[in-house]
Amino acid sequence: MNFKLSRNWLTFSLIIILVIGIFFRFANLDRKFYWIDETYTSLRVSGYTEAEMVKALSYQQTISSSDLQKYQQIHPDRDLSDTLHSLAKEDPQHPPTYYILARYWAEWFGSSVTAMRSLAAVISLLVFPAIYWLAWELFESSAVAWMAIAIFAISPYHILFAQEARQYSLWTLATILSTAALLKATRANEENQDLTRLLYHWTMYTLMTIIGLSTHLLFVCVAAAHAIYITIANWGKIQTFTVYYVATLIAFIISIPSLLNAVENFDQIRSTTIWAEQTNFFRLVTRWVGSVTIAFFDIGIDGSADGVLLVLLIPISLIILVLVGYAVYFLYQQTPRRVWLLIILLIATTALFLAIPDILQGGRRSANPRYLVPCYVGIQLAVAYLLSTKISTNLDNFKQQKLWKTGIIVLFAAGVISAGVSSQADMWWNKGSGWLRAELEVAKIVNEATNSLIVSDANIAYIMPLSHRLQPKVELLIAPRCYTSCYQNRDLALAKPTIPTIPNGFSEVFLYRPSSVLRSQIQQQNYQIDPVIGTIQLNLWKLTKK
Repeated sequence: MNFKLSRNWLTFSLIIILVIGIFFRFANLDRKFYWIDETYTSLRVSGYTEAEMVKALSYQQTISSSDLQKYQQIHPDRDLSDTLHSLAKEDPQHPPTYYILARYWAEWFGSSVTAMRSLAAVISLLVFPAIYWLAWELFESSAVAWMAIAIFAISPYHILFAQEARQYSLWTLATILSTAALLKATRANEENQDLTRLLYHWTMYTLMTIIGLSTHLLFVCVAAAHAIYITIANWGKIQTFTVYYVATLIAFIISIPSLLNAVENFDQIRSTTIWAEQTNFFRLVTRWVGSVTIAFFDIGIDGSADGVLLVLLIPISLIILVLVGYAVYFLYQQTPRRVWLLIILLIATTALFLAIPDILQGGRRSANPRYLVPCYVGIQLAVAYLLSTKISTNLDNFKQQKLWKTGIIVLFAAGVISAGVSSQADMWWNKGSGWLRAELEVAKIVNEATNSLIVSDANIAYIMPLSHRLQPKVELLIAPRCYTSCYQNRDLALAKPTIPTIPNGFSEVFLYRPSSVLRSQIQQQNYQIDPVIGTIQLNLWKLTKK
């Protein structure tokens, strides 16, 4: 009777957690700031290039935010080939699969913020059956598989990136499916299944690897984990060894176009990710701890948060760090090599690939959670195995079992609290909350003004996100600088600045993120430039005629 009640309690709890996780993936999809990376997703999906947009916008006429956003919307004169061209020319670090899906999704459901983000949310739902399959292939336990679903469902990390118009949900899905397909195929080899079934399983692995490689460049770390795993776990098994490398070779050959484009444009990729090359070692270590913490608990605290909040977060982070460390150790102690080796490799390959250059050169890519998808998959599988094992009714120590059940409740409660807080927020750490605070206040000030005009030559990467927060009544007079296209387009990079002519008829004129050249030009036109004072430092000035 007690066993039955325990099973029913666990099943009911996991189902509730799953429902809550699904709800928070779609709650307030359009609330958070549609930030730089997401506006570039819309730009690529629309089939426009940044160079086209920058050339078309000038100081010759004022425009509204909707005029600017037309470059982030589907138009009949632009098709999938334009999307692929925009990616290949200006964003070589992003393979095409997600953008192809997003293109068709936008054609069906529109280009609004909600529509664009909903694709990632829907893809994230496919992670649930996928992680069940992978957990089953690893542990052959439905209890572990359901625990894994619950952890992934309520994980703040997965909920957060399920609400972002980027490819991270698809990368997570490809990582899980390719790893599960690999285990299924190698097991088929061990069981000497007939040739038809072997071809089917290895073809599935090849397809999943192709999807992974064409979703994110860092999927090569997942492929490396698989290669090391096959080499160690199947040493001496010539048939498995051979067929794996044939399947992988086929996947890489098919993925050559996007991989080659990335290699050929490596300098451009580096120029657009230069922000990740600046930090010190202490800051890097604290970011590592924070990256592990957000797998289970996240209330949006970043480096700019109140000191009291940061102090309160330290013990929580240490507890989660100890839990993860113990989970990996427990996995190593309790499972056969084929299980713990694969999970540890999923964590280690990506982490080391990013961390070693960061340590040697002072970067911070390894502390950026969006680059660590395979690490989170491995960490959360290890924790799922630990928790499901510790609450097994076969344990003799009832008090210990009760303690672990309490721990599970606390862990899931932390996830629910995190998701609830995040769902009500306008900004979050993954969108660069430091500069976003200023952007939100800029939008509020300008929107509250009567008959306002924004004059700017700011980087287009800042103007596009701001446009999503401006009311239709706000006019813009802009000649934006380029972000990704300057590297490829020398004419844009060397273009002489245009002198703006500020039209009459606006009661309040603002200068947004101006260059020193623009400020000088404005002053020469007999305008006084006064900084707009906000709760934090703003990149906004008000113009008054002298």
